[in-house]
Amino acid sequence: MTLLDDLPHVTSFFGADLKTGSMIVAALGVLHPMAYGCTAFISLSYLLVTIWILVALFFAASVVLFCGIVQNDALFCTIWIWYALIFVVLMLMMMTLLAIVFTSRQQRTRVIFVILGIVWYILTIYFILVVNSHRKALSYKK
Repeated sequence: MTLLDDLPHVTSFFGADLKTGSMIVAALGVLHPMAYGCTAFISLSYLLVTIWILVALFFAASVVLFCGIVQNDALFCTIWIWYALIFVVLMLMMMTLLAIVFTSRQQRTRVIFVILGIVWYILTIYFILVVNSHRKALSYKK
């Protein structure tokens, strides 16, 4: 029994089975950093550099998740889940700080994009639950 076993169980990913849903989550995790790579922030701050580093590590964790799904390996899924839990908490805090900075500079468009990012990271919590439910299914098969 681990702490991950205490997380809520979901039965599907928006109607799809858990393996397909986990594969979609892995694909989104691989595509997610491209949104940051395509942004054109003129001034780089330590906050933005930290966000980019965390997102790059999330990309790597998503590749690990993809390999875990293909190989039906619960350990790879567990690695992604633990990193994603830490990632979501840190990103929600940093996106809130970024929203405060952009609000103080009266950059409304950037504030809107940051708020959309916050909503995305809240949705990522659901993605974690989907992958964790798939991990549980893999663990109970063995």
